[in-house]
Amino acid sequence: MKQIRFIALLAGIIILAASCHRRPLHDLEERVLIKVTIDVDTVSNVMCNIYNDQIPIPNTNTDMMRVFLYDHETQNQVAQTFLSDKSYDENGHQVLSGYMNISYGNFDFLIYNFDTPNTLIRDERNEGTITAYTSEATRTPDGVNVSYQPDHLMVASERDLRVSPHTEVTTIETTAYTCLNTYYIQIPVEGLRYVSSCSATITGLYSGNMFGQESGREGILGQRIDNPSTAVYFTMLKSTDKNIAGDNKDVLCALFNTFGKIEDISSDLYITFNAVDTEGNQLQKTINLDVVFRTEDAIDRHWLLIDETWIIPDPVPHPTNNGGFQPMVDDWDEEHGEIEL
Repeated sequence: MKQIRFIALLAGIIILAASCHRRPLHDLEERVLIKVTIDVDTVSNVMCNIYNDQIPIPNTNTDMMRVFLYDHETQNQVAQTFLSDKSYDENGHQVLSGYMNISYGNFDFLIYNFDTPNTLIRDERNEGTITAYTSEATRTPDGVNVSYQPDHLMVASERDLRVSPHTEVTTIETTAYTCLNTYYIQIPVEGLRYVSSCSATITGLYSGNMFGQESGREGILGQRIDNPSTAVYFTMLKSTDKNIAGDNKDVLCALFNTFGKIEDISSDLYITFNAVDTEGNQLQKTINLDVVFRTEDAIDRHWLLIDETWIIPDPVPHPTNNGGFQPMVDDWDEEHGEIEL
């Protein structure tokens, strides 16, 4: 009987031992809280260096950020998510936050605002190839691409960031800056009252930005694309400039976004104004901007202030007969006949 009890007790111990397993004191947590602060304080003509406060500034607000997680060694994308919880810090900066599931490892984080209708993104599967660009609006007769102006792209980049195994939610905080420039441009105009509408294109500009690459230059995010170059199209506005000497202070002006002026380029920097007067006549003026881009105002404040005055002539009415098909109605001729039913 004692032997039977011993065997039963031994069997129970074996079963109990087999059913036990080691467990950590705390379960590992994979959630990572990502918080991105958007800083546009130093962007000329948006938050500082405002030359003309009569015209609207480009929108830099965003409601969503996209997060790409890349393997640090291969630069291949391993995960992505979106941040949409919005708040503001004590300095009034937008803060976008959200959670991402990450266990542990060394990663590169690349984060950008997702609500940019004119700024497009391609080749995002690899950090070294991801590119921001804009679609082509038209092409000039000499083969120059004319693109729509991009929206501000706010980018935050964290490289070789170690995420260690963690039992509580880990927080990653970073700051996003724009990889675009905003320029102010104006030209004095005589006869501004005769201008019905006006647009402009500027040549000699970068066509995109591979913003996942390191530029190696302070203050420049990513590698900007100069081949091919592009021209940017935008609309001019009527305004005035009290700093102009003389009685006539009328100007045509605009704020436009660009990936930047191609460095050391000359002779290809032109602006072409295309206006329509109050009688529907087409007016055009082209000005070389080499000298303007080298001024202190252009370099330090991104102001392109053209000295030359554009004189708009008195509109000439269109002739009533512009050629083409002119329908005429002659007198009726009576015809008589029988119709069989």
